[in-house]
Amino acid sequence: MRIFIVGCGKIGQTLARQLVDEAHDVTVVDTDGQVLEKIGNMLDVICYEGNGASYLALRDAGAGEADLVIAVTESDEVNMLCCLTAHKLGAKNTVARVRNPEYFDQLYFLKEDLGLSMVINPELTAAQEIARILRIPSAARVELFAKGRAELVSFRLPADSPVIGAPLSQLPQKLGARVLFCAVDRGGDVSIPDGAFELRAGDRVYLTGAAAEIAEAFRRMGMVSSRVRDVIIAGGGRITYYLANSLVRAGMRVKIIERDAERAAELGALLPKCTVLRGSMADHELLLEEGLAGADAFVALTGLDEGNILAAMYAASSGARKVIAKVNNENLTRLIRDSSLESAISPRDLTANRIVAYVRSVNASLESSNIESLFQIVGGKVEVLEFRAGREGAYLRVPLKDLALRPGVLIACLVRSGRAHIPGGMDSIEPGDGVLVVTKDHHLTELSDILAEQ
Repeated sequence: MRIFIVGCGKIGQTLARQLVDEAHDVTVVDTDGQVLEKIGNMLDVICYEGNGASYLALRDAGAGEADLVIAVTESDEVNMLCCLTAHKLGAKNTVARVRNPEYFDQLYFLKEDLGLSMVINPELTAAQEIARILRIPSAARVELFAKGRAELVSFRLPADSPVIGAPLSQLPQKLGARVLFCAVDRGGDVSIPDGAFELRAGDRVYLTGAAAEIAEAFRRMGMVSSRVRDVIIAGGGRITYYLANSLVRAGMRVKIIERDAERAAELGALLPKCTVLRGSMADHELLLEEGLAGADAFVALTGLDEGNILAAMYAASSGARKVIAKVNNENLTRLIRDSSLESAISPRDLTANRIVAYVRSVNASLESSNIESLFQIVGGKVEVLEFRAGREGAYLRVPLKDLALRPGVLIACLVRSGRAHIPGGMDSIEPGDGVLVVTKDHHLTELSDILAEQ
């Protein structure tokens, strides 16, 4: 695909790197020549210096012939105008990053008029991810698949877990739940496990199934945490605004600590059901006075990665039951993954992954593929793809136990008649089924690609 990325900040650079790796023809547009020179030296991209909202700049750069234009500058207005202009020039699809809550709410009514194919809000995306994690406090990450009918949760296996040492084939019966352990990260060694695989203490495990089944599995594993009721949030940015709204609607009590007096007053007016305090997350005495030791959850959402990590670690040591930190720095994220701080949220990575998944779906439609969506887990080492089974194919109506699959491919879930279930060996794929596939192979474009070569 011919893809234009307008705006070469952190998200733009992350997108460029991922899309070049997937062999797309990428052009990057920015007003900063030095940034473009740096990117051009690192990646196989075409660089164009100019204003991404300018008709002349987009026309001269060739955006009218693009399959997709992605506008991710720091300005919402520039992003929207860029997409509108590119659409008028002839670009087939456009994606805009829009962060302002007022703009974002209006775009549901204006998407078609502006020629927008997709609108992404990094702060809202991050808030939604955090809210999902707080719904299952024992999990480090929660993803939704099959339009919310199935979940994928990740967590680190404690040393006293009853599933340690048992073959995975025995676990559904042992747990009394139809769930599937679909990926395991053991000290950086990632596996798509088979039925003989045995779990060990410290494994980072990825579990999929319907929400009720996962809840039952967590109960049987002794990992059920009581419902989160009290949450302390450090930092008063846009993520906090979206998250606090969501948590209040879910019946939680929310305290927000914001060091800027003007912003604290603004949040107090916007969020009347929340307690907003002026202060710093580095003020440990304040945190303890406000109930940190007994808090169900502490979320660090300031603009400083290092500060968020330190605050989250202090909260965990003080007795907060669940801690989450916003961390955009990739090196720090990798460090946290190996520490006791389980949940780190990166708005940049969440946004980039959401856009890359959309790119995959657009590319699939251009190639008449049956991919419906794609997600990456385990730091991008494993892909989870949703396919729609066609009317014909060698994979149809064959018991899964008799289906010869490629190495490292797992059929994790089937969706039929609006219901998701974990398939057994006697189940088969039927025409029209939604099929969730987990794989370490990043080159699956058709459902038939899951089959071993004859």
